[in-house]
Amino acid sequence: MNDMNDRANYSGPRRRRWLAVAAGVVAVVAILLTAAIVMMQPRPLRASKEPVITPEISRLEPSMLNKQLALAQTRVQKLEEKIQRLFPTGEAILVDTAANQISMVRGPQVMAQAKCSTGSGLELKDTAGNRAWTFETPRGHFRVLSKVSNPVWYRPDWAFIEEGTPIPKDRASRAVADVLGDYALAFGDGYFIHGTLYTRMLGTSVTHGCIRVDDKTLEKIYRTAQSGTPIWIY
Repeated sequence: MNDMNDRANYSGPRRRRWLAVAAGVVAVVAILLTAAIVMMQPRPLRASKEPVITPEISRLEPSMLNKQLALAQTRVQKLEEKIQRLFPTGEAILVDTAANQISMVRGPQVMAQAKCSTGSGLELKDTAGNRAWTFETPRGHFRVLSKVSNPVWYRPDWAFIEEGTPIPKDRASRAVADVLGDYALAFGDGYFIHGTLYTRMLGTSVTHGCIRVDDKTLEKIYRTAQSGTPIWIY
């Protein structure tokens, strides 16, 4: 009986202490939840010299959304103006070696566009003469240096080394007709934009550095381009 009374007398203070601890825990949890809710609320945009387009579109009020839209449209317009300034203003030939695509443009107007073939990137070594060639199309800014109709190809040394045949000493033995198409445009160091017999290979990187084009596109480019027309190869 005395034991039961002692337990009853002891349980009262202990219960009060647990209630106090529980109340403290609840208070701390409430504070943390309140802080979390405050942090989750949308924050006002900070003022800066350059306006910022925020990605949290779904959390913007309509007035702010319209402001962000107007800002985006302004930026797009500025970028378009910048592109126009960078784009050639007159006729130009553009060659994309990654996509193997050639374009003849007049400002932003595309006058002709087609698949082409560019350098394979392969290397040929002449062990006897200690020479080597890498068959790449040069990148950069060039100009049409000359226009040739019914061009004749004078095979360089590497063409004979590649075939394993003796290199001729006279120029006439190097001449090969009807392999470059009807037209060719020279842009330096022996490189040409010309036609091809291997039209099925267009769109692939298979040449020794020149740019091969189909007959129809080549004629359009040839008749439009002039001596000095820019050529951009990238």
